[in-house]
Amino acid sequence: MNRYKTQRPFVLATFALIATALALPAFAGGNDRIANIPKSEYVARRQKLLAQIKDGIVVMAGAREEDLGEVGRFRQHNDFMYLTGVQTPAAYLIFVPPGVVAGKSQHETVFIPARDIKHEQWTGVQLGPGPDAERLFGLEEVAASTAFKERLSQLLIQPASEGKPSPKIYTVIPTGPGADISRESRFVETLRQSYPKNAIVDVSKLIAELRKVKSASEIELLQKAVDVSIEGHREIVRAIKPGAYEYEAQAALEAAWTRLGSERPGYPSIIGSGINGTILHYNENRKRIEVGELVVVDAAAEYSYYTADITRTFPASGKFTARQREVYQLVLDAQRAAEKAFVLGKSSVADLQRIARDVMKSSPLRDKQGNTLEKYFIHGLGHWIGMDVHDVGTYGVLPVGSVFTIEPGIYLPDEGFGVRIEDDYLVTEKGLVKMSGKLPSEPDEIERMMSPRGQATSQR
Repeated sequence: MNRYKTQRPFVLATFALIATALALPAFAGGNDRIANIPKSEYVARRQKLLAQIKDGIVVMAGAREEDLGEVGRFRQHNDFMYLTGVQTPAAYLIFVPPGVVAGKSQHETVFIPARDIKHEQWTGVQLGPGPDAERLFGLEEVAASTAFKERLSQLLIQPASEGKPSPKIYTVIPTGPGADISRESRFVETLRQSYPKNAIVDVSKLIAELRKVKSASEIELLQKAVDVSIEGHREIVRAIKPGAYEYEAQAALEAAWTRLGSERPGYPSIIGSGINGTILHYNENRKRIEVGELVVVDAAAEYSYYTADITRTFPASGKFTARQREVYQLVLDAQRAAEKAFVLGKSSVADLQRIARDVMKSSPLRDKQGNTLEKYFIHGLGHWIGMDVHDVGTYGVLPVGSVFTIEPGIYLPDEGFGVRIEDDYLVTEKGLVKMSGKLPSEPDEIERMMSPRGQATSQR
């Protein structure tokens, strides 16, 4: 006889008591933050969004546990998280701005599944709908997910007011590779089929402009992500050496992040040695590191939904060759020229990119055919960072509160190496702040980090 089956009722009852005991303090506690962001900030974000919507309601579906199968830890979709802080799987939301639906004032509802004690044996304690969840999340209403479809129909399937069109449905419309077969796209298609009279509008464009400018809380989390990332880069120098494998270096880097509280890498870590350093998004990380190679390490940690983006280039043998050093110095000069050229209220990433390219073009360095090296700078100079490593928002003049990268690179496959240097910058009223400035980038400093004495010092 299976002893567990005979004990199962007792086990379930015991688990239910434990789960309730664990959950209730979290519901009733006085914590004013969710995922290290004040509840009041989520409220303000929703207010800013709804103030821009005069002709429709906001409808969104959150992430599900099965989105990443068995290989990934649950992570809420960024826009859903940004507006609610709700990390419960299989959630939905409906936000109704004032004056859009006849007889309906502004209302914000998040829908989450009811608690399932049996299922919680596998997933851990989950939050259920009701007053406790409303207090915890600072939301007007947290209803059962089974009520989502009926509530949406009540709002949309009703006679339009005289002279007023049917409300639009503002939702996230996925784009990019694989978007047409994603669960989110199926959700949008279901909305189209169920409500053919209601226009579907992509709300993510409005949210992107809100996300572009970071609050003090977001900047604090980004700085934490940067600092954790830096410690990983300090740790990796002990693992980069001839004969080691790229994945061994990756392991050292990511172990440091985990030890410091990072939930996951901000993106797949790039550890590109030799010719692999000329491949921009190389992340197989399987090659053996050879004598004399450069290793491009483009890797950063996520911390509480915010990710850094940092790149350094290390000489595997501890010293740059003369050619490697002169190319490295040119990349560093280009980065510093772009940084120095920044003018508050006037500069864009495109402006800074022109400066960086001009530095490369004016250099006496050449390739084997006599060409200047800016032709090997094959990507943009920088991008926003935040909840996505390539964060959302239109590009133009860099606004105060935005955070972006400056990452020039030169990639010489004919010579078997590439160099990229990438740092993270915050735009303030006084100019740029280099958030990743604690991580050395001077070639002499890089060589000191690679030396046994420097490695000991870097571990502190």
